[in-house]
Amino acid sequence: MKKNFFIILSLGILTLSLTACSNNEEKNNINTENSVTISEEVNTEVSTENSNETITEKDFSKFFENINGTAVFYNPSNDNFDVYNTELYDLQASPCSSFKIISTLIGLEKGLLQDESTKLGYDGTNYSREEINKDLTLEEAFKLSAVWYYKKFINEISPEDMQEELNYLNYGNKDISEWEGGDINPLPQLNGFWLESSLKISPKEQTQVLYKIFGQDNKYSDRSKEILKNIMLVYDEDNLKIYGKTGAGYEDNSWFVGMVENSKDTYYFAVRLSDSNNQEATSPKAREIAIEIIKNNYK
Repeated sequence: MKKNFFIILSLGILTLSLTACSNNEEKNNINTENSVTISEEVNTEVSTENSNETITEKDFSKFFENINGTAVFYNPSNDNFDVYNTELYDLQASPCSSFKIISTLIGLEKGLLQDESTKLGYDGTNYSREEINKDLTLEEAFKLSAVWYYKKFINEISPEDMQEELNYLNYGNKDISEWEGGDINPLPQLNGFWLESSLKISPKEQTQVLYKIFGQDNKYSDRSKEILKNIMLVYDEDNLKIYGKTGAGYEDNSWFVGMVENSKDTYYFAVRLSDSNNQEATSPKAREIAIEIIKNNYK
């Protein structure tokens, strides 16, 4: 009898310990500035009238096809986040090439880029992707995700100015301390603080940065924002427009982030795949998942 009592007591203590660790980790990963209400939803829409931020859990599993990842759709009109997989939605990771949204905007604002036709000269390096081994316009570089093009004009922005912009946008951890990057690529033209290096951001934070740029009054010119939107457009059909940018790293990290405009609302979204054991977990797959979710849920 005593033996059973001590087994039960030990299990109880172990359970409490594990729960405490889990709660501490959750507190570290979730922004607690706003009060958050979480509601569950299965195949139905839930409208929220709470003035505080709310989270509605969504079952988007059929779109992910057993790939581990998360999807976040933010609707400013009711301050609601639709979230698939709450374990990942507030976890920070390198933005990789999704950061090209931000660097494009800053480049336009600082006059380093004039418009979508701004051409930067190819440096003659034999990059592994033949399609970027030539002079590129801004629009081409954005759509082809040519790192060398972006590294070229970002190096004309001082770290102090870049830090000021990221502080203004409240962009993730705002850490550009590894300005030249972490040498994940053999060529310096393919490394930078936004590529599996010091800068990190969560899917939820991605949606908030996009909302600050496109959904709120801010210091950026309408012209710069319009040029950026034009090169972000990936889908335009049946009163539905989808804008976005992919991003992918070597450390279990693939993105597609952007915004949706339909006849009634604008949503800001981020899809991130985090599944190192699955070869399907790529940035093109993240884009495909996002577009299918949108077509089926946000038209």
